[in-house]
Amino acid sequence: MRKKLLLVPLMAVVVACVFALSGCGSPTVEQLINEDLTNQLDEIKNNDESFLDGLNKVAGKEFKRVDIKTEEYAKSYLEGFDYKIGDIVVDEDKGTATAEVTITCKSMNQIQGDFATKFQEKVAALDGSPSEDELYKIAGQVMIDVTKSAKPKDTKATFRYSANDDNEWSGDDSNISEMMSAMQG
Repeated sequence: MRKKLLLVPLMAVVVACVFALSGCGSPTVEQLINEDLTNQLDEIKNNDESFLDGLNKVAGKEFKRVDIKTEEYAKSYLEGFDYKIGDIVVDEDKGTATAEVTITCKSMNQIQGDFATKFQEKVAALDGSPSEDELYKIAGQVMIDVTKSAKPKDTKATFRYSANDDNEWSGDDSNISEMMSAMQG
């Protein structure tokens, strides 16, 4: 019984020392970049509200026209989305850094190609001339179907960071196009 009582305070001291050691010092540039990428990519991976808001701003009207709910589309497109942060190379003298990331996602180019083919097949198989509303509804269903059936693939991306005069690091503007390119596959 006495050994257990001594073990509990000893464990508490060890835990406190571990936390104290990990809290010392400021994070490295590599750690800051890793954290930034993780936060941003987790927003996409977890289908966060801010990601859905952005998607709704970009494509909300078109989704509405073809009777697609933004949340439903995002869920089917992001199924299988993942990422792996690789090498982060920092040149503090130049104030530049790059981070290699493998993005796993469905290819928007493949989805668009499959959509065009499947939509034409669906319309050709119809009897008579469908109304514009019917065509939009068919287009929406075909878009959901081809998106659900698309398979995720790996794409390599390089994200760039730079430091300002105060040594504050931030992602470069090119990161947006790099992400878009990775998602288009």
